[in-house]
Amino acid sequence: MHVNARFLDTNKFVTINGDVPLLCRDELVIVQTDRGEEAVRFVGLSKEQASITAEFIRKAQEDDLKKLEQNNKDSESAFSLFKQKVNELKLDMKPLKSYIPLDGSKIFFYYTSNARVDFRLLVKELAKVLKKRIEMRQIGARDAAQMLGWIGLCGDIPCCVRFINEFSPVFLSDVEEQNLPFSPQKFTGPCGKLMCCLSFERCNYDVKRYFPESGKELCYLGEVYCMQHIDPIRSTVLLKSQERSLELKIQELIHPSLLKRPCKCKQASET
Repeated sequence: MHVNARFLDTNKFVTINGDVPLLCRDELVIVQTDRGEEAVRFVGLSKEQASITAEFIRKAQEDDLKKLEQNNKDSESAFSLFKQKVNELKLDMKPLKSYIPLDGSKIFFYYTSNARVDFRLLVKELAKVLKKRIEMRQIGARDAAQMLGWIGLCGDIPCCVRFINEFSPVFLSDVEEQNLPFSPQKFTGPCGKLMCCLSFERCNYDVKRYFPESGKELCYLGEVYCMQHIDPIRSTVLLKSQERSLELKIQELIHPSLLKRPCKCKQASET
C-alpha cells in the first residue's frame, strides 16, 4: 500500500516515501520535493502509486503551520500584484493562483492561456517587488478546475477535485455511445470540456460492439429481428419482428466469456 497525499497548490496526488507514521485524514505532512520543503495533505492509503513522489520529513509542527499561514498571506498579496501587472502589460493570460512552498525560496504563479505568452518583462517586474525567484506555470483548463474547485452540473464537487489525478480524453462519441441527447453543452464541465464522468461509463457500453447497429437485422432462434435498442445499464436488448417485440438479457445473446473482457477504460486513460 502507498501513502498518498495531495499538494496544496495544484491538488495533484503525491506518494510519500520513507518511514511515514500513522496519520489522520487531511493531516498536514512536511515532505521534500523537487521544489523544496512543502506541506501536503494526507488523503489515505492506495494500491496505486502516484506519478509524483516525495520523501517524508515530519508531521507538520506548530512552527510549520505558522509559516504556512504567513506564506498563504504573502501569496495572496503576490497574486494581487500578479493580476495587476498582467493587466498593465496587457498579456493574453488568465491568472489563477500563486503559491509559496514552505521553505519560501520561490513563488509559483499559475495561469491559463490559449497561446504562448512572452512573460519575461512580467517576471522581471514581479521579482523586483517580491524579491523571490519567480516560476510561471501554464496549465490546462481541466487542471485549472481541479486547482480552484467548482460545483459540477450534478450539483456536487467535480470528480477532478475529489479523486481524479490524471485526465482521460473524453470525446463526443462518448455522448452518442451512451444514448444521451446530442447537446454537448449539457455535458460540459466547469472547465469548458466534456465531463470526465462520461469516460467512466465506457466499460459498460463496450458491449454494444458485439451487436449490429439499431435498425439492422439479426437472427435469433431461427427468426429475423430488427435491432431496436441496446441498454447496457439494464443489460437488455430490444428486438422487433413483424409479429412481436422481445426484450432479452444481453447474456442470452452473448456468450458469458465475452463479457469478462478486461476493462479498456484504464488503458484509455494512459494514452
